[in-house]
Amino acid sequence: MSDKVFEWSLTSLSVAALLWMILGGIFGILGTAWVIIIGLIVWIVGGGALLYFWGKDYMSRV
Repeated sequence: MSDKVFEWSLTSLSVAALLWMILGGIFGILGTAWVIIIGLIVWIVGGGALLYFWGKDYMSRV
């Protein structure tokens, strides 16, 4: 995974998670607390997965 792909993927994931938390809180989809917890979990796990694949590719280039 190139640096640009990683950057755009993490930015997109962050925007999607924040939108989920904001819109879920406004519309009360599952309750505000659950919406925030799910958004944070997806943000952390997704960001970790992206970082793992980016780091794996980065270390193979070294």
